[in-house]
Amino acid sequence: MLAWLTVFGAVVAMAFVLRRLPRVRWGPALVVGALALAAHLLDYLVTLYITPDLALEANPLWRIAVRAFGLWPAKVYAFTGKVGLSVFSAQLFAWFLSRPRATLQRGPSGFFTMAAPKASNLAPFFAFSFALFGPYFFYITAYNWLGFTESPWYEKVPSPPLAIALYFAGVGVAYWRVK
Repeated sequence: MLAWLTVFGAVVAMAFVLRRLPRVRWGPALVVGALALAAHLLDYLVTLYITPDLALEANPLWRIAVRAFGLWPAKVYAFTGKVGLSVFSAQLFAWFLSRPRATLQRGPSGFFTMAAPKASNLAPFFAFSFALFGPYFFYITAYNWLGFTESPWYEKVPSPPLAIALYFAGVGVAYWRVK
């Protein structure tokens, strides 16, 4: 429950943050949110197709929710959590695009400057990377489907840990290029 409360608390808090910005750029943020929502809901539906009782679910949060509350509340928990994550992704991307320009460039830019542990660098990087985390679930869904259908491709595609490392390396490069 704490994860669910955290997500929805973050959505509410971010709504207040965005209300204070003079001009929020919602267009691209809604695209990012829609991609995240599509990826999360596809993952949700494929997961329920593969394991309707969630007995084979790898996500420990789902398994804990099933044990604690039962199957139907666990499904509602997962569905609303995925919607909440998608909304939060859109909000973070809107904030990233809409924050005052003065916070965009402070001193020399480059990968090592961006990676330095300064709040002025970490907050935009976190917003950008978290916002773009949702589409990774297209890969997770495809990977799970390949395993379920016993496709020969299952053994040929990168494992999720390697895929996420590659994905976030790409996100890091994208951040460095657009920041």
